[in-house]
Amino acid sequence: MTVSGSFRNNNAEMLRAAALDGIGITALPTWAVTEQLRSGMLQRVLIDGEAPVSTIYAVYPGNRLMSMKVRAFVDHLARCFGRTPYWEHGL
Repeated sequence: MTVSGSFRNNNAEMLRAAALDGIGITALPTWAVTEQLRSGMLQRVLIDGEAPVSTIYAVYPGNRLMSMKVRAFVDHLARCFGRTPYWEHGL
């Protein structure tokens, strides 16, 4: 897809504001526009398009026994950012 235009930005807040002002469409992660999608202020287009997958890693020393605090935190991250992140429920 070839994209052209005079507005370029790499800041999610600015891109969201531009989309809300009707400047055009943008590619943003759902966490940046959850409220606007839920309220109907913005709507998804090109839903079947391939977006790059981003991954979150929990990094900790592997040569030591994992403390209960670290295990609890990693488990919490897995629940919040699993297959469907908490902010996407109901979208």
